[in-house]
Amino acid sequence: MVKEIDSLNTNPEEFAQTPPRDLHPTSDIRFVMVNIGDLSSKVDALIKSVDGHGDKIDDLRHKVSFVKGAIWVMGAVLGLMVVIATWYFTGKLSIVVS
Repeated sequence: MVKEIDSLNTNPEEFAQTPPRDLHPTSDIRFVMVNIGDLSSKVDALIKSVDGHGDKIDDLRHKVSFVKGAIWVMGAVLGLMVVIATWYFTGKLSIVVS
């Protein structure tokens, strides 16, 4: 059993005599250069389209902040109107005015 395992762990004595096959049918690098050119032009187009998104998001953030501020102001005005109406209907407004 030990001799069988030792025979499996030896270095090969014969090597392949055929040359390794090419991964692509052509041995030059032209196809890589064309693909890199396509990729770089697509990346440039992507960068141009993404640049506008930051401005749009910033504009939307300002609009949302404005609406939130308007809601707070309207809430304060409505609360003040409720207090004045309560004083008016309970008769306390005449005391405050006089």
